[in-house]
Amino acid sequence: MRGFDPWGFLPILKDLVVLLLPAAAAIWAWFKTRHAHSWPFAQGSVLNTQVRRSTDSYPHPWVVDIAYTYVVNGECYSGFYRIRARSESRAEEKVAGWKGRMVVVRYSPGNPEVSTLLKTDQPGGQLGN
Repeated sequence: MRGFDPWGFLPILKDLVVLLLPAAAAIWAWFKTRHAHSWPFAQGSVLNTQVRRSTDSYPHPWVVDIAYTYVVNGECYSGFYRIRARSESRAEEKVAGWKGRMVVVRYSPGNPEVSTLLKTDQPGGQLGN
């Protein structure tokens, strides 16, 4: 009979962490978006957009990263917003016309560097087509 080997659980622990990290990121994104409806807003500007292949490919293998800036109480902040797409051409469609565009940015009142973009706040109610 073999004795108990706690090191044998390391591969299982590693797999568990790999599964929990994306789940935690998704929960944080949901939490931030859910509470952002009550946050104050500022006018922002899109600095840059980038279409790239996603590292977690299923079910949306392409992402559009939107980098934006905004000013709160005279301080300049920046943020990123990600839009997922099923194809490269769809991602390119979503990113078209965003660079230099003005956006409405919601920011946390207690921590203005935490921000997000809400589709309902944007002119025409669109965020990435």
